[in-house]
Amino acid sequence: MSNKSIITDVVESASNRRSFVRNLGIAGAAIGAAATIGVKPAMAQTATDVDVLNFALNLEFLEAEFYTVATTGKTMAQNGYNVGPNPGPTTGGNMVSFSNTLVFSQQVAMEIAADERAHVELLLGALGSSAIVKPAINLNALGFGFGSLNDFLKLARIFEDIGVTAYAGAAPLLSSAVIGTAAKILAAEAQHVSNIRLQIARLAVATAPALDTVDILPPPSNPNQYFSLDSNGLCETRTPPQVLYLAYGAPNATAGAFFPNGANGYYTTSAASPA
Repeated sequence: MSNKSIITDVVESASNRRSFVRNLGIAGAAIGAAATIGVKPAMAQTATDVDVLNFALNLEFLEAEFYTVATTGKTMAQNGYNVGPNPGPTTGGNMVSFSNTLVFSQQVAMEIAADERAHVELLLGALGSSAIVKPAINLNALGFGFGSLNDFLKLARIFEDIGVTAYAGAAPLLSSAVIGTAAKILAAEAQHVSNIRLQIARLAVATAPALDTVDILPPPSNPNQYFSLDSNGLCETRTPPQVLYLAYGAPNATAGAFFPNGANGYYTTSAASPA
């Protein structure tokens, strides 16, 4: 059975689409932590695999658009890639001049772009009619990312580190039927961020300040840590509302910054405070 059919089976066979959060005894912990991360207890109890995968799809759309515009100068839709029906617009960004060949920046960016589009295609196909509509995306939300290779690497690092922590934070919310596929996507995102962080270190690109208390900067801004791992050698985690806090750039928000009209799906409100 393919990864795609596993997800599809979960979506189609769920008799109660609000019953997935129960694995490994983590539901109680999720509810207990809800007040501190901006999630209502009801949300912690009722989020389904479909909800979590749709939240991931928002992020995959954002990453795929970023890398596609940076490497081609055109959006996914303009390039003829699948973005689903009635998509929101993508604005901002331009083709980046990849002048440095020391660390294969252009080749890596093109490969990551293809990977992120593949993730979008996988989730769109697997979720089918349950998939969210692509949200409106503003690639110029931070005012940088496309003016130079250094700008591109700074924004790529932000997206990739957030992506890894988002998948790690969502893992406890997923059922066993889906978590294997999610783990493979997490592994892909981890490979991406490792390469981007090494490029930043090799090219001495400053990345300060940190996004929040779990953001681990690479060298040269943090000369002692090449990998974004905690003292136990594990990646940090962010809940969906904590991710939206960074995506919107504001607490308790329902839209802003990279998602000017908000993310689509079940998770739409940012946390009251950053991670």
